[in-house]
Amino acid sequence: DSTVVNEAEKNETESLQNFDLEADVEDLILAANRDKSVDGIMVYYPIFGGRQDTYLQQIVDPRKDVEGLHFFYCWNMYHNVRWIKPSQLGCAPGTTNEAELVGLDSNVVDEENVPEGFCKSILPCTPLAVVKCLESVGVYDSKLPYGDRLHGKTITVINRSEVVGRPLAALLSNDGARVFSVDIDSIVQACPYKDSESCVRASDVVIGGVPSASFKVPTAWIKQDAICINFSSEKNFESDVRSRASAYLPAIGKITVSMLQRNLLRLVDYKELAQRS
Repeated sequence: DSTVVNEAEKNETESLQNFDLEADVEDLILAANRDKSVDGIMVYYPIFGGRQDTYLQQIVDPRKDVEGLHFFYCWNMYHNVRWIKPSQLGCAPGTTNEAELVGLDSNVVDEENVPEGFCKSILPCTPLAVVKCLESVGVYDSKLPYGDRLHGKTITVINRSEVVGRPLAALLSNDGARVFSVDIDSIVQACPYKDSESCVRASDVVIGGVPSASFKVPTAWIKQDAICINFSSEKNFESDVRSRASAYLPAIGKITVSMLQRNLLRLVDYKELAQRS
């Protein structure tokens, strides 16, 4: 009976509207997953912290995950899988297949030249915003092949969170940079440096993301004409950073919002492509 079907669809569409703001966050996410009027979902973390937040990230429908934090997207990012088919959205990590792209000229397959039947995998919006900032100030060399345009660049990322620091280090490494992933008390590296100062002094780009007002990268550590970017809510660089840095970006919030909107538009487009295919 079409009346029954239409009523069921109406109830499903209104599912998110049936909850108030005091509802359990898990129920709200699941309701948004079901709600056909919702194209994208963003959860502002941290909520509980630790494994509870990780769980919440994974129950967001990847076809609506504008933040790109679902394991499906994380697996692609860490394994440098850039291209997927729209119908693969929401599949298990590792089931995407780029075999059809083997042999294509890397100078042909890039952001502007999408392989037929493929689309770009969604990326975390804040790390992606940093990448776009680096492209804008000329750190990426467009003359080099796509996927290797940071070749010869050394970059220090001072933050190793699963939401920003670690994925950002992976994105930069995937594009050919030598990346030092630095935390307050440790360094992940493939070089002889044993402290943060040595990493910063050797870097063409220094990226700060420490959520502490007391943490500052000393200007004296920064290589002359390096690029400095701050994505923390606190300023991670001393006030005279521009005396050595050729470019300093104190905040990237507006670019992050733009990348989130970009992810949303792409997901809507991918949904339509999957339906047509």
